[in-house]
Amino acid sequence: MDIYYFARMKKLLNFLKIDFYFVVFLFFMSYLQSINSRLSVGQDFLSVIQPDAPIIHFLGVFVIMFIIKLTVNYTNKRSSVNLQAAKSYILYFVLSFVVYLLFTNLFGFIVAYFFNTIPVNFNGPTLLSNNIERTVDFTLFGSIYLAYLFFKENKQYRSKINALDKVMAASNIQQLKAQLNPHFLFNNLNTLDELIEEDQAKASAFLHHFAELYRYSLVTSEKKLVPLAEELQFVNNYFELMEHKYKGYYHLSIENHQANGKFMVPPFCLQVLVENAIEHNFGRKEKPVEIHILIDQNISTSNTVIPKQHKKKEGGRALKNLSTQFKLLSGKDILIKKDETQFTVQLPLISSEQNA
Repeated sequence: MDIYYFARMKKLLNFLKIDFYFVVFLFFMSYLQSINSRLSVGQDFLSVIQPDAPIIHFLGVFVIMFIIKLTVNYTNKRSSVNLQAAKSYILYFVLSFVVYLLFTNLFGFIVAYFFNTIPVNFNGPTLLSNNIERTVDFTLFGSIYLAYLFFKENKQYRSKINALDKVMAASNIQQLKAQLNPHFLFNNLNTLDELIEEDQAKASAFLHHFAELYRYSLVTSEKKLVPLAEELQFVNNYFELMEHKYKGYYHLSIENHQANGKFMVPPFCLQVLVENAIEHNFGRKEKPVEIHILIDQNISTSNTVIPKQHKKKEGGRALKNLSTQFKLLSGKDILIKKDETQFTVQLPLISSEQNA
């Protein structure tokens, strides 16, 4: 029986997101409030320190917290737009307070009905006195509990931001290293040199894509999210450079069914997937690697699988970084599908309103 009671209590504490020390603090506050109430009506010392009233009052505090937590969960589930922290906690307080008054008055009426004490407990002065007392209790303990929830949420948010900063830093450094790699620079400068002699118009277009690639890298190096439209443009610029190098060995197509302005993505997320498709598959003119980006309910990047004979030993780090970024930024993970002919990575769409 003790084990069962302990398990139920632990489950309740987990639901309320409170710990043992916070419970002790609340009991101490309840005890002090009970002593103050008894002293104010002139009770003797022995009556004042009796534990019966604090325990009953303490159970009432749990009712307040339970109603607040249910309200918070329901409001977050129903709301499609994230409110600012201050506004959201004011909303939680007001809604919970209304529900608490309705619940306690209804419960009191039912009890009074069964004991036939409605005239005694539900006359004007008594009803006013009881609701004033409930308002004081809710204002005190509800505010403490909401402040505690805000503290924990803020702590989790800071932890999330720190983790995201580490992942983004590692990802951005990896991308900048790849793009500042001497071989990458040397190959592109050689290509530019050849184009200047062969076709100045193509050389100008190549230089434009080359400059845009570096501009995007520098501008977004400190950002956690960028507009989807910018990332798509960056992917096009990157692939244009690859086209000059591989000359038809790889094809890229983009099918977009969404308004780009509504959505954000981590920088380099699509470029990484296109780069992986090029790095891990052997395209030929007669059988090029087809890379397709579809933007609909999510972002799906797929490519035909034509594995190279000598695979790189390092692999998967970029996908792990992407997975961590999306879980931290959207609460959703990426989805990877692979068979003998097709490799697909699905990225969740992140609404610009969600991160406003």
